[in-house]
Amino acid sequence: MSLKSGRKSRYTGGSFASRFKTGLAMKSPFNVVVAGQAEQLSDAAKAKQELDKKSTPKDEISSEPDYSREEVGAFFQRKKLAEEQEAAKKAAEAAEAAKAAEGPTEGEKAAAAATTGGDADPTKTKGGKDQTYSDDYVDATTKKDVRQEKKENKKEIKDAKKEAKKAAKQLKGSEKRAAKKDARTTARANKKDNRQQAKATKRTVKANKKADKLAAKGKTDKAQKKLDKAAAKNTKKTNKQTAKATKKASKQASKAAKKAAKQSKKASKKAKRKNKKKK
Repeated sequence: MSLKSGRKSRYTGGSFASRFKTGLAMKSPFNVVVAGQAEQLSDAAKAKQELDKKSTPKDEISSEPDYSREEVGAFFQRKKLAEEQEAAKKAAEAAEAAKAAEGPTEGEKAAAAATTGGDADPTKTKGGKDQTYSDDYVDATTKKDVRQEKKENKKEIKDAKKEAKKAAKQLKGSEKRAAKKDARTTARANKKDNRQQAKATKRTVKANKKADKLAAKGKTDKAQKKLDKAAAKNTKKTNKQTAKATKKASKQASKAAKKAAKQSKKASKKAKRKNKKKK
């Protein structure tokens, strides 16, 4: 409180005010009060130390489950095994994707040809022409499936022939005639190939049906012989037709080469006669 200004003030906060109130109540010097508080603080500090001792890191660790070395080792072993399995799975998936991108191998092509009677190269016919239809005979498991596939292929071959002739109309002269002729030849080769594959697939379906019956009776050897016989017959038919088509193609190529040589010789003689006349 300030006497000059007449204003009153009151200080009630802080440790000094607490000691002041205690001193007035006890009617004792302030140094005694301070010593008493110090003693109280000392007791509080001791209590805190006791609590700190009870809550040491050792006690905290001991409150957790106690794992043995074998259990810890087993945990990390399981973790490592899971990581290896995951890595192997990803590697297998990547290998399958790469294989799918590369396409069928020569062995797979030959196996498909033995099953369906088609060519070893699924993009070619046995007539040596490009296939203008989707070869899905491998997926046919019944005679009905074979008939349906054959019908769809015939439509695709017909449409491809129309498109080829339409494109040939854009050409002129001998190129136009050659393009149209090639369209007809390709269509004939595809029709013949389509019929052959339908027959071969029916043969395979029939053999599979008989093999299933024999296998159900426990005659697995006979069942396998049936399948092998059908595959061998398909391969024989395919090889025979391919050889025939190759021979025909070679003959046509030889004939075309002779014709070209004859025309070239004729043109050369004509050019010589013109030169003589000019002289």
